[in-house]
Amino acid sequence: MTNFLQKYGWSSNPFTLVINPKHFTGYEDQIKALKDHIENRHKIAILLGPTGSGKTMTLRWLEDNLRENVLYISKPPKSAEQFIDIFIDLLPLTFWQKIFNKRPSLYTLPKYINTKLKGNQLIFLLDEAHETSKDVLEWLRVLVDQIDNVSLIMAGMPMLEQKLKTDLETLDQRVTTRIRLTNLNQAETFDLIMKRIASVGGEGIKPFTEAAIEKIYHKTGGFPRQILKECDKLISLGKDIIDASDIDEFREFSQPNVRLDQPIVSFSPKPPSEDQLNSLPYKQRKILEILSKRDWLSPSAIAQELDMSKYGSRGHAVRSVNNILRRLMLEGYVLREAKGKAFVYTLTPKIKTYFVEQ
Repeated sequence: MTNFLQKYGWSSNPFTLVINPKHFTGYEDQIKALKDHIENRHKIAILLGPTGSGKTMTLRWLEDNLRENVLYISKPPKSAEQFIDIFIDLLPLTFWQKIFNKRPSLYTLPKYINTKLKGNQLIFLLDEAHETSKDVLEWLRVLVDQIDNVSLIMAGMPMLEQKLKTDLETLDQRVTTRIRLTNLNQAETFDLIMKRIASVGGEGIKPFTEAAIEKIYHKTGGFPRQILKECDKLISLGKDIIDASDIDEFREFSQPNVRLDQPIVSFSPKPPSEDQLNSLPYKQRKILEILSKRDWLSPSAIAQELDMSKYGSRGHAVRSVNNILRRLMLEGYVLREAKGKAFVYTLTPKIKTYFVEQ
């Protein structure tokens, strides 16, 4: 790999999964909607998208490009009390508050924040919000209600929206902006690859051909993380020119000395159409819907989401799910990879895009 990087004058591998806001590409409509939300001082927005669609990159881009007080949290705290330290880090105690131990409590925190902000706006960015507990989300609602100038943007998997509707109706009613990240288009995929190569001193799209990038786009469905993973595997071939013929549909290149948990993926030469998807039997469609909300699930985890009473026992349910997953994999609906001694499954990019757009 080192020789290959030197060959093209790259200082490092441009396709590692590193979050750098300077590489942000696409999603112009979504960014405009987020900016409008902030400029209008609306309270709560949710940013939804499947794994690898660019939610974290979007939040980090906002963090880098906003002039107001910005608080970015990569993982939600396990308890509401942890927010006290988080806000004190952003809005530090004065010398006298430290001397007299005047730390805010959970109940006085809104007043503390309002005093520190002095009328300025606070942009609060919470990533992985689908992992937030019900209690913490409920406290966030109260906090946002009581802070005068705060805009909270919560990013998470599509399941976040259903979680709010089902368990936190009062919070869901306060959401004024709902934004979905789907996938990049072909031109944006080209731009992403070119930006990445330029960031390490490369020229244009070399060693990729335009035909290769077009095929990368169709294979990955335009999901940024999948694009980077595919490019990373392709450059490991060490070829002077990487063309469309080097890219297999829904297949990941085998590499020496990989761990057992590296992807072992099946592929379909022709992805299913939307009509085929809509005509699937109920159980197959139900499993795809489960995978559209959570990536890389085991057959056992999927079985737990189904009505077990229809199967007689948990063992029967898991075996039935296994059989359905194999069929879906062979027909191009899902991908699988090894995790230890078991397999986990996710939707293929094209099917994932279909569910995101629903």
